[in-house]
Amino acid sequence: LLKLEYNKIVGNKSFWIFTLLFLVLLPFLVFFVPSFAGGEVEGIEFYPLIPRSSEVTWYLISLISSWFTFFLLNFVLIYHITNEYTYRTVRQNVIDGLTRGEYLKGKIMLMLVISILATAYVLLIGIIGNFYFSTFDAPEPNIVQKVLGVKIVGVEDYGAMFAGVENIYRYFIQTVATFSFAMLIGFLVRRGILAILIFYSAFIIEFIVGLILKSYDFEKLYEYLPLQSIGESLPIIDFTQLIRGITSPVSISMLNIGVVIFYIILFLFLINSIEITKDHKNTDTTPINPW
Repeated sequence: LLKLEYNKIVGNKSFWIFTLLFLVLLPFLVFFVPSFAGGEVEGIEFYPLIPRSSEVTWYLISLISSWFTFFLLNFVLIYHITNEYTYRTVRQNVIDGLTRGEYLKGKIMLMLVISILATAYVLLIGIIGNFYFSTFDAPEPNIVQKVLGVKIVGVEDYGAMFAGVENIYRYFIQTVATFSFAMLIGFLVRRGILAILIFYSAFIIEFIVGLILKSYDFEKLYEYLPLQSIGESLPIIDFTQLIRGITSPVSISMLNIGVVIFYIILFLFLINSIEITKDHKNTDTTPINPW
């Protein structure tokens, strides 16, 4: 099944273009931008975007990677699924003897393989980043306060290389979750551009719903909405807090991880249900196990 998916995707130019952008732009933003976004202040070199500890390095690399995944890899996955319906390769696969269950399993396996490969690449970038950023000296507190107007807490040393590596796990969970949601939209809509618009619009719509819930003091309910829960698996924190020397970004919430895993299973279940009720009446309709 994986070989079949690979044969479908290998000739897709969009897949290679967006994958290449992910592979090239991620290290560029992680390494080159922090290294050049700065200069001399009172004769001292100051680079405010340089991570000051191993924990912050792992967090920032995972967070930046999650945004690249959101805008690049999700786009590729949606287009891959919708192209199957645009060019009727789904029907051809069924004619050739591929059952609906096998077809869905192939898509889920492809999604998991891409998630694992992306996570392995982010892990590699994190290891290199720890070697690289540990060579920079911590900024002088008085320089930081003069340029940014904030006080910082001194960091005695950069820390152990793998301190904070659990953020890679958070990245993997978030990636699988967003991929599962992207697949759901792709199977539901089956039209490339429309599916992509709905996918990205869903995050905006849920954010607006969240503002409404907050205005009625239902903020706790907003935290458990699907896309908000996925976002909170690797939350964004205040940049000035990092500059101040906070070396332990928001710790992992096992409740949040459990909620996200629930939504992953729900999305895959809904995909299976959609395939049962749509154009596959003449194929095997036995529900598949998403895992």
